[in-house]
Amino acid sequence: MKNQKHSMILIFFLMILALSGCISYSVKTDEIVEDGLNINSITIGLGESEEDAGITVVTYNFILRNRTNTSIIIKTVEPILSKDIQERLIDTNIKLDINEKIDGDTSEALTGTFRIDTEGLDKEGIMKLNINIKEFNIAIEQVVGIDEP
Repeated sequence: MKNQKHSMILIFFLMILALSGCISYSVKTDEIVEDGLNINSITIGLGESEEDAGITVVTYNFILRNRTNTSIIIKTVEPILSKDIQERLIDTNIKLDINEKIDGDTSEALTGTFRIDTEGLDKEGIMKLNINIKEFNIAIEQVVGIDEP
């Protein structure tokens, strides 16, 4: 009788454990989320400056998606660069003034350029600089109201 009681309790706990393992608390990736600004893709192009052969113009394009359900005004965008690239900047102010509204659950294509000193470097030397932009500082403005029941 005692063994049967222990077996029933063990089966009960195993069922609870199995059922709790089947519950998922993850968020679906296609849901609109709070603070949902993200970048879908980034492309980078390099070209020689028309004014000076020792300067390379870096052009970047990216898609900024507003995954919230409210409009957000993008004030400024600034690429985050490695220290090596920062030291080669011709103009240290590479912040873009955007001042555009991105409606909720929409995307906006943004483009910017900056110039770096590549004097004395050949094509391979420029490629070895590893000019890579993966992150941006983005200043936003958003209207926030009080939640009313």
